[in-house]
Amino acid sequence: MNIGQTHIDFEALLIEGPAGRFSIEPKVMDVFALLAENPNNVVSRETLIDKVWGVEHGGDERLSRAISILRKALGDIRGQHSHIETIPRKGYRFIAERDHESNGQDAPPATRTEGAETVKNILPATRSATPVVPLPKPSAAYKKRKRFGLGALAAIILIGIAMFGIRAGYFDKAPQKASQISRLEAGLEHVKHYMQDNAIVQAQTLFSGVLADNPDHAAAQAGLALALLREYAYLETDPAILHRAKATAELSLSLAPQLALANIAVGWAAGYEGEFDKALKAYDRADILDPDNLFTLVGRVTTFQKQNMHQQARETLERAISLYPDYAFFHSLLGHQLMKEGAFVQGEASFRQAIALENNVPRFYSQLAESLHRQSRTPEAIKVIQDGLKIREDGALYNNLGAYLSDQGHYELAVQAIENAIQKGNSYGYLFWANLGSLYSYIPSRQEEANAAFDRAIQLLQAKMDLVNGKDPILQHRAAFYLAKRGKFDLAREAMARVHFDGPMPAFELYRAGCIYEIMGERDQALTQLEAAVKAGFPLHYIAEEPELRKLRQDPNYHRLYARLSANP
Repeated sequence: MNIGQTHIDFEALLIEGPAGRFSIEPKVMDVFALLAENPNNVVSRETLIDKVWGVEHGGDERLSRAISILRKALGDIRGQHSHIETIPRKGYRFIAERDHESNGQDAPPATRTEGAETVKNILPATRSATPVVPLPKPSAAYKKRKRFGLGALAAIILIGIAMFGIRAGYFDKAPQKASQISRLEAGLEHVKHYMQDNAIVQAQTLFSGVLADNPDHAAAQAGLALALLREYAYLETDPAILHRAKATAELSLSLAPQLALANIAVGWAAGYEGEFDKALKAYDRADILDPDNLFTLVGRVTTFQKQNMHQQARETLERAISLYPDYAFFHSLLGHQLMKEGAFVQGEASFRQAIALENNVPRFYSQLAESLHRQSRTPEAIKVIQDGLKIREDGALYNNLGAYLSDQGHYELAVQAIENAIQKGNSYGYLFWANLGSLYSYIPSRQEEANAAFDRAIQLLQAKMDLVNGKDPILQHRAAFYLAKRGKFDLAREAMARVHFDGPMPAFELYRAGCIYEIMGERDQALTQLEAAVKAGFPLHYIAEEPELRKLRQDPNYHRLYARLSANP
């Protein structure tokens, strides 16, 4: 079956097209067959689970994973599905237009599940015959001129072959080589502006197109690795994407060790896996080959930020902005760095500068809103979120909106926002699931859903920690927080014992520790940590509004602490 430039081979379990070549698991292909056999009709999740896995072996997790795999293979990105549409609370619908040029042999087969009901195959549409219009007979003079013309043309072709021989192959390849260069440049431009609408998929399509012509093209392999890493960080933190990106980056480096872009790709992949020394060494090699490459600077900054190396991150960002003043993403990164340092007003200014340079990126609005929220300007933050949603329904926008609505006590509305974040954003985002669990826990009738959401957040966070071998203390601290909220206090204490920062604990992490101790019933420890958080720069009003600290705020010792801290800001 063909869909545009994508070919689906149900028997060979292959999907191949602009997004790349994908080997599909049998059960996942069965899901696709069922959807394709019912075009433009909603197929319920229950039906898909029953027919593919059977009720006793199925599950939502397996189906969600299958849909995710299919969308990646077909070239869809989250929020812009042109092949398989999600119908909330019902199921999925196959909405792509099939190419009816095939002879019917590629139509999806009935699913291979034993006992499953046979579903009618799709047949190619019948094409009507085109009427034949008789042409006028050529004149004798025309025939003579045609014979002469064809003979002369044949002679020219023969002379050309004799004179140039193999050189003719060069002229055939010259336009192809030029096309490769233009596709590479366009792909890297999409990676550079990856937050633009559909940029990541377009980048992957361009690099995959070059690799279809030449699988050993090192620069295209490196570009594809960078695009995959952008997908992993921005759209879907599925570990499978990171593993593929790492393998692609390492292949690029093996093909061309002296290619700066290959070293950059290896550095990015290492950074996402927590191998920070390896990442920085890769950037050092890249700087020798191509000094101050934009992608090298991006990698250095994010690597420093992940290690809480604030001075190095700030110095690198200042240099990056001096070299690339019109690149909005560097201003966004600077705002993020300032926020980490507690400089919320300065962070706001950086985010506004990013928006001034690129006003159609929803994520910048999400960041600006957070800087306003941290300054107790939540109504303004919600207005900024609304401005971002007018551009695109981004998961980060909905996630922030849910947090702000929660702070105002609108828990049901907040739940809807976070559910939209998971739907429109990153279903593998443990933060989304943890936020959803917190909101459910504030609603007495939804405690069971809260537990399930926290369990999912812990599973996804554990997968993230496995990628970095447990080296990230912030991830460990988050794990302790989620375990405490789940009621698993012993495991939460074990996780806290593994938290080790190279320098002083950041203000937000002191605040998180206070919340963890309060949840576990250790009030004195909670007050001690919260006091340290405020002295380190954490806003006092957050403590006065945090739902997890409602009981603590009834303690006279809290009021004494609040009076002391507010009198000595």
